[in-house]
Amino acid sequence: MSKYRYSLKQKDVINKTINNKLGFINISEGSVRSGKTFSFNLAWIIYVLNSPHDRFLMSGESTDSLYRNVIKDILFILGDNRAVYQNTQKGGAQLVIRFDGKTKVCYCRGGSKTNDEGKIRGITIGGWYADEITLHHETFVNQAITRMSLDGAKAFWTTNPDNPQHFIKTQYIENSEKNGYCHWHFTLDDNLALSEEYKENIKKAYSGVFYDRFIKGLWVMANGSIFDMWTAENEITEDELPTDLKSKAMRYISIDYGTTNPMVFLDIWDDGETIWIVNEYYYDSKKEMHQKTDKQYADDLIKFIGSDYPIAIILDPSAASFKAEMRNRGYIIKDADNEVMDGIRVTSSLIAQRKIKMVKAKCPRTLEDIASYVWDDKAAQRGEEKPLKVNDHGCIAGDTLIDTIDGQMPIKDLVGKTGKVFCYSENDKAKTISDFYNVAKTKTNADIFEIELEDGRTIKATEDHPMLTQRGWVQLKDLTDKDYILDIYDRKWYAKIWR
Repeated sequence: MSKYRYSLKQKDVINKTINNKLGFINISEGSVRSGKTFSFNLAWIIYVLNSPHDRFLMSGESTDSLYRNVIKDILFILGDNRAVYQNTQKGGAQLVIRFDGKTKVCYCRGGSKTNDEGKIRGITIGGWYADEITLHHETFVNQAITRMSLDGAKAFWTTNPDNPQHFIKTQYIENSEKNGYCHWHFTLDDNLALSEEYKENIKKAYSGVFYDRFIKGLWVMANGSIFDMWTAENEITEDELPTDLKSKAMRYISIDYGTTNPMVFLDIWDDGETIWIVNEYYYDSKKEMHQKTDKQYADDLIKFIGSDYPIAIILDPSAASFKAEMRNRGYIIKDADNEVMDGIRVTSSLIAQRKIKMVKAKCPRTLEDIASYVWDDKAAQRGEEKPLKVNDHGCIAGDTLIDTIDGQMPIKDLVGKTGKVFCYSENDKAKTISDFYNVAKTKTNADIFEIELEDGRTIKATEDHPMLTQRGWVQLKDLTDKDYILDIYDRKWYAKIWR
């Protein structure tokens, strides 16, 4: 085994730990594979073994990520006779270290969710190790700091850079010198174990904002096109598909479930090296002016699947009714991971490495979505990072009155309620609320227009909301003063429209 060489920054981390020159909070941040986590793992072991205290906290985005990034490494360093990882329902996960007749217990928790801070209330700790601190919820961070009330307690934080307005950067990193915290910024060159060939290969794995953060180690805001690393190299013809794809790859059907939004199926084959997207199904109920039932979508999906049975159907966990429909038909359903930023990060890396290939002629709408998927500039001004929801579903303002069998009610008051509303239907004049309206909310940052009917009633809606008129379904923005809108309750037509 070759001898590991430590960089100057790694040595500085270890020396400050050994000589008790750390701050109350100690932050290691920078590019991926830069040696920051390895040096902090060693520093944490040294700190815990030399601390007079016996109770500590370790946290990550989740306990699984904490185990992968940190605990697994610590178990290897200390060996089975000195450290053991326990994960029980009663006590939760914990790392137990036994050395020189002493027992040290590190409580292991996930810290990314709002309610995760409740998992650590009441504990008193002599130190805290946080892996990927920028993925922790602020309430967890605040709670964990208050738990470090024992004399000499110290925090060890690692992370890759995030957006420059993240509270970890503005409150802690930028004030580290003033508050006496220790702060190290790592780059790829600070890991002397990496070869130049590996550095070049890992640089190819990222693009755009993720290249700036994970390779350059910069705190930059995401802006512009999200998948700007997509090129013609990611697009293929059917003739370019591997001839043995079906024999060597696993097939999945990924579904973006929509009611008022489009329903999308993607036919995906994963051979362990490349993800091949070979076909799509796209149904836009707004454009077609007809909403399909779960049964109809299930029939379409079975036709779309054909004779090659997929390993699983990947579906949004909230699509409970459609999930039940497909399970009743004998298909295996797996819940999709709805962590948007994680999904964007992984997908971007695969695209940049040309490990996602799409049959261009069979997936035109998906290609359009990739090109139009952009970061929300207004959210960035608030210090948030999220995709801009473009071409989103039409919607009605929450205070618009809806005819129900119990009288008129604002649409916002129907959410989560049972009962029936009057709808346009060939078979049934009244339908259940859940059939008629899935989620009552107004689109963020959307412009709301108001139209007035001849009897004085008004309707507030976004410009792309469909209305049933004498000439069929028409989006609100296309209505004229010559149009009549059908009143579902009494089947009368009302005219005189203003906007």
